[in-house]
Amino acid sequence: MRRYLIITVIFATAILSSCFQQYNEDDTYRKGWTLAWEDDFNKLPDESVWSKTPRGKELMYKYMSENESLYDIQDGNIVLKAMMDPQGDNKLPFMTGGINIEAFKADETKRIEVRARINPTPGVIPYITLVPNNGTENIYVDLVEQYGTDKFVYQSVTSEYTTTEGMPDNPPSSALVSVKPNEYHIYGVEKYPDSLVFFVDGSRTKKYPRIPTEIPGQFPYNDLDFDLFIGLRLNNDTDSTVLPVDFYIDWVRFYEPDDIYSGTE
Repeated sequence: MRRYLIITVIFATAILSSCFQQYNEDDTYRKGWTLAWEDDFNKLPDESVWSKTPRGKELMYKYMSENESLYDIQDGNIVLKAMMDPQGDNKLPFMTGGINIEAFKADETKRIEVRARINPTPGVIPYITLVPNNGTENIYVDLVEQYGTDKFVYQSVTSEYTTTEGMPDNPPSSALVSVKPNEYHIYGVEKYPDSLVFFVDGSRTKKYPRIPTEIPGQFPYNDLDFDLFIGLRLNNDTDSTVLPVDFYIDWVRFYEPDDIYSGTE
């Protein structure tokens, strides 16, 4: 979402080149974790659990709407849509669907997985992102962002340390993961007191650790409560002829560590 450092990040990060299989049936990578909660979207999300993402000033929320036409259930997926707003003006010509839910608590060790299928489209950015629920700005954990027709996705962290302090590559804050985005993939992250560990289809793609440093804001991720946001972002110059666009979410799962599991990666 925040790509003004993207050139630095790209050159600082090795592209993970292997394409992941469409669905990984081998769940040995979940050893030590117990499924605590899931939503398989056989119906529209429970409004006591999920919220529709409201419109906001930040670009990821700029065109958000609660319009019912942006939310659909198809074959056990919730389908989030981006389309032209028939009532839109020059400043707000689009409307997009997004949902969010409480995810991580501070000091909590937890695993999140989302199985999703992207419809790669120029000017459209599907995302699955963790955001502090206290309104703290410029802190994000991106399970996935996919830009236009790219055949790779970003998994990344953002903080004061990576942006304001100009330290996006010590340790590397972003990984590029080669995928077939128009197929289903499982995007996951594990949060520990001292690290974040990312996965695609059960294969570990990146670890972002806490490191000893006097530079502020390096690892705020264990100190805050986070919500999970899933949605579509449009650029200001997105070509309206590519719309509507769909983003398919098959399921969302939260895991907790087993009692015998140490809870440290």
